[in-house]
Amino acid sequence: MPATLTALVLLSAAVAGAWIGITRITTGAWPDFLRSGREAAASLTWNSPTVITAALITALLGLILLLAALLPGQRSTVRLNEPQDRRAGHSEAVLTRRGLSRIAAALVDRTDGVDRSSVRTSAKRLEVGVHTPLHDAGDLGNRLEESLDTKMKDLGVTPKPVVRVRVGTTRD
Repeated sequence: MPATLTALVLLSAAVAGAWIGITRITTGAWPDFLRSGREAAASLTWNSPTVITAALITALLGLILLLAALLPGQRSTVRLNEPQDRRAGHSEAVLTRRGLSRIAAALVDRTDGVDRSSVRTSAKRLEVGVHTPLHDAGDLGNRLEESLDTKMKDLGVTPKPVVRVRVGTTRD
């Protein structure tokens, strides 16, 4: 979203600059709405506080845009271990968090005693909410945690997320 907004602002500035330049070339005069700004800019010198402030703000904005372009954002994927027969460093196997949530939800929904489930995956956690029609869930939560831990190990998720399972009863 920030990149899209920045692109739209820069695009509108470019379109306005092109329109003003084309107007100047075709009519031989600057548009009238620029008259007051042009007269104020003509009276400025390079060492005036207004010019220095504008230069600092522009440089700061440029630095912010440069950092936004170079620094990575939050990852929306989880890494998977590479197969042993692949050469390290040439590729990376990943799975989206949403995909990991779907795999976990499919595993949980196939378990006996589970009515419905919801799974939320973050960078370090896998949170599962389970509803069961059973009056006494017993060790259902522990069995699901062990099952999900085993599945994360089998998939090769690196680093393995902390699995939390909350079990609630479905009230009809």
